[in-house]
Amino acid sequence: MLPGEDRAARRVLLVCMAAGATTLVDQAVLNIAVPSMRQSIGATGADVQWIVAGYSPAFGLALVPGGSLGDLHGRKRLFMVGVAVFLLAGVTAATGGRPGTLIGARLVQGAAAGIVNSQVIGTIQDVFRGVARGRALGLYASPAAWPRPSARPSAVRSSPDSAPRRAGGAACC
Repeated sequence: MLPGEDRAARRVLLVCMAAGATTLVDQAVLNIAVPSMRQSIGATGADVQWIVAGYSPAFGLALVPGGSLGDLHGRKRLFMVGVAVFLLAGVTAATGGRPGTLIGARLVQGAAAGIVNSQVIGTIQDVFRGVARGRALGLYASPAAWPRPSARPSAVRSSPDSAPRRAGGAACC
């Protein structure tokens, strides 16, 4: 059951969940395209590392300032700006034909995702109270627990039999 006493709170939660899922899953989905993308744009190994990993630090670095800006200028305004920048950076990343363009677009997209998510978290804090807040935050965070696609071919995916072993013989991780 969705938390919240009224329909407006539930709509707010659905928008927050959609935004959170979009920005969190965006990072994971990229891993599927890495092999073909690397060939099509002529990316080096270092380029691919920046393309894949650059999003996360930009995301993290934007969270706290994004929250503060939302407090000062309004969450809705920052949310809308963040979504627009996220979308434009995504289009730039998809249409950019050079590794540098893609790296820059992914950095901007990560920062925009951080701004969006800081507004989402703040909005959930403002709209929900008590147990409903905990449920709403849990629903917002649930996409982070979804299985992620892997860039590794299925032949090299680890199985329980090939899992690393601890000194005591038990499989780890």
